[in-house]
Amino acid sequence: MSSSTITDTAGFIAVDDKNKAVALSFRGSYSARNWIADASFPHTDPGLCDGCKAELGFWSSWKVVRDDILPQLKDAVSQNPDYEVVVVGHSLGAAIASLAAADLRGKGYPSAKLYAYAAPRVANSALAKYITDQGNNYRFTHINDPVPKLPLISMGYVHISPEYYITAPNNATVKASEIKVIEGEVSFDGNTGTGLPSVGAFDAHHWYFEEADAGLGAGVPFKRDYV
Repeated sequence: MSSSTITDTAGFIAVDDKNKAVALSFRGSYSARNWIADASFPHTDPGLCDGCKAELGFWSSWKVVRDDILPQLKDAVSQNPDYEVVVVGHSLGAAIASLAAADLRGKGYPSAKLYAYAAPRVANSALAKYITDQGNNYRFTHINDPVPKLPLISMGYVHISPEYYITAPNNATVKASEIKVIEGEVSFDGNTGTGLPSVGAFDAHHWYFEEADAGLGAGVPFKRDYV
């Protein structure tokens, strides 16, 4: 994937021989086009189930790269038939990963695992329930991270369940006792219950694994690269 797409969806497919996994990973927000995708709050029908609605920008970010990814993923899995498929992302990447995993489970990868770090809300109640019922979802939040609080519940968006809520402070080793597993599409026992989204809480959002994006270039690119 590259900056050639209108949504600037970016990521990679990797084979992890140690853990016997084929990983599909999506990058978080980096460019102006990513931020437009972040803020495209209207619902759209992804065609996954009756009554299901997804956030337009997040679904579009997956849809524009899906046809390129599917044959490459199929090839990687065919070469490693006993490996599991893992879909992972942070922030915007977690939103894309959430919808990609849901879609892939209906396209020959029913056991695909989702690891979503700091994912915003991506679905209405029908779609959230559909993805939750698929299983193999690991959605992580951290203290008062503002991103999982968006889009707002009042806009018709809820979360995939369960939530793995991490209460450890920034720059601290996480103890098992500091991870709370919370069920339900709306729960105030975890991140949602820490108040309205605050720009001042972005340290909690960057905490997960910021250095995963250490290879990014400078600036906030907008123009597409057609090379």
